[in-house]
Amino acid sequence: MRITNIETIMLSYLPSKPPRDSLSGIQTRDVFLVKVDTDEGIIGIGEGFALGSLHSTAIIVEEILKPLLKNEDPTNIDKIWEKMYRGSFRVGRRGIVLAAMSAIDIALWDVLGKKAGLPVYKLLGGASASLSAYASAGYYQEGKGLAELHAEMKSYKEQGFKAVKMKVGGESFEEDIERVRTAREALGSSTKLAVDANNAYDYDNALRFARAIEKEDIFFFEEPLSSDDIRNSRKLADKTDIPIAGYETEYTRYGLRDLLLHDAVDIVQTDAIWTGGISEARKIGILAAAFGKKCIPHFSAGIVSLAANLHFGASLANVEWFELTMDDNPLRSALSVEGFKLEEGTIFLPDKPGLGIELDEEVLKKHQVSK
Repeated sequence: MRITNIETIMLSYLPSKPPRDSLSGIQTRDVFLVKVDTDEGIIGIGEGFALGSLHSTAIIVEEILKPLLKNEDPTNIDKIWEKMYRGSFRVGRRGIVLAAMSAIDIALWDVLGKKAGLPVYKLLGGASASLSAYASAGYYQEGKGLAELHAEMKSYKEQGFKAVKMKVGGESFEEDIERVRTAREALGSSTKLAVDANNAYDYDNALRFARAIEKEDIFFFEEPLSSDDIRNSRKLADKTDIPIAGYETEYTRYGLRDLLLHDAVDIVQTDAIWTGGISEARKIGILAAAFGKKCIPHFSAGIVSLAANLHFGASLANVEWFELTMDDNPLRSALSVEGFKLEEGTIFLPDKPGLGIELDEEVLKKHQVSK
C-alpha cells in the first residue's frame, strides 16, 4: 500500500454567541482536516489543531510534509512520524507544524484500522470500550451571569454527567470565586467540579485562587500557569490540595517528560491534534503511567479530533476520564453522519474500522473555507 495524495480541508463555524476563556474570545471554531489517499482506495481522515491558523497549517502540509510522504507505505506510522518530525525539525518541533503532523498521523491510523478491519483503539490494545466524559463548559459569554451559569451547570448534572469543568481566570479574583461557588451549589456535592485557567495566572495568584476554592472540593485545577513555568507548577502542586492538571499546550513526549520529571502535574492532559497525533498522544499517556499518573485526553475541536482522542484514551489503562466540550459547534455535533453514543455521562467507542466516523458531505460543504 502506498500514499498517493494528501488533501487539506479547512472548515470554520461562527457561533452566534462566541464563548470566551481567560485569554481571549473564541470568535470562530476552526477545524483543519486532511484526507490521505492510498493506491488501494482506502482513505484516511485526520484533524490538526488550527484555531486561527487554518491557511498556515495547510501550507505546512502542502509545502513541507506532503513532499516527504509521497509513495510511503501508510501503515509504517512510526517511521512516517519520525520522518515528518526530523524533516521539519528546523522550523517545527512545536506549534502549527505539530498540528499539521497530528492531522496526518491520525489519518494514517484511520487507514490502518480500515485496512485491518478494526477500530483504532483495539489496534492499540483496547483497554476499555467506553470512557467517563466530563462536561467541559462554563465559558464566559455575553449575557451569562451567575443565574445563567447556575442553570447551565445544573443542566449537565441533569444530563447524567458525573463531572463538569468551568473556566476561570478571565474575570476579577472575587468574581471568579463567586462563579466557582455558584457552580458547586448547582452541582451539589455528588458531582465533581474542575476549573480551567488556560494558563492565565502567575504563581502567586494561582496559589491564592487555589486556596480560596479548595473548600469547594475541586476535582482538578487545569493549566493554572504558563506551560513554560515548570518550576512554579511544581511549587503550586506542592502547596495546594487540589490536583494540578496539564498541560495540553505543551507538545510531544519531550515536553511532557520534563513536566513529569519535575513532578509539576498530578494529572497529565494531552491532545492528539496538538501534540503529534494518536502516536505521540499515546506515548505521552504511557509515559504518564510510568510516573504513576492518570491521563485525561483534552478535546475542544471537531468530530475527527473527538474520535482520535477517544481512541487513544480508550487504548490505555490509566485513562478513565475524557473531556467533552459542550459549546455550540456543528463541526463536532453534526459533521459525522453518525455521532458517538453518550449515556449518563459515559461515551462509547464505535466498533467500526478505523476512527469509526463518516463525514457528512453537506455539513462539510456548508462550512468549508476556500483555499
